[in-house]
Amino acid sequence: MKRKFFTLWQYIRWPLLILCSVYTGLVVYRIPAVIQKRQTQGAVVVIHVQRITLDDAMGKRLPFEPSPETRDATIAGVDVNNNGIRDDVELTLFKKYPNSVQVRAAELQYALTEQMFLTRVSNTETWKAVSEENARAQLCIIDNHTNRKEVEDLVFNTAARVKAREKAYDFITSYGPEPGEPCDISNS
Repeated sequence: MKRKFFTLWQYIRWPLLILCSVYTGLVVYRIPAVIQKRQTQGAVVVIHVQRITLDDAMGKRLPFEPSPETRDATIAGVDVNNNGIRDDVELTLFKKYPNSVQVRAAELQYALTEQMFLTRVSNTETWKAVSEENARAQLCIIDNHTNRKEVEDLVFNTAARVKAREKAYDFITSYGPEPGEPCDISNS
């Protein structure tokens, strides 16, 4: 009986070892893809959750004017109050619309989503999420009868930022509208 088991083991050990090695190799090969997928899912959630608040629109946490050296030193720019909108863009919108919270809120919301094209897009799924939020912000801009071009000119004010936006569009895909209200801060 021992001899039969030993003979059987001689025949199945190499195929079994190869099968286990292939399985282990496939598992190790898939680890980066699984990690990437989880990171993307987390990034998409962050994109859909990030909103401007009434405090943002009211200017309760307005930053100081960034220095000219730091303002355009990076693609992301300076965002001291960490609301997702570059400080120079935020301050410009407050100066331009000191008496209209609704217009300011709509333009801040649009600036936030435009900035996401520079800072949050890393693949097709994140591009889609940013585009869905951007579509909402564009509807909010239309609802408040304001001009999205002026916000785009503020956000994409350097050649590096324009190039980064174009690079984000390498991930373009189709999508449908997100359900819900277009404006983060409503007129009511």
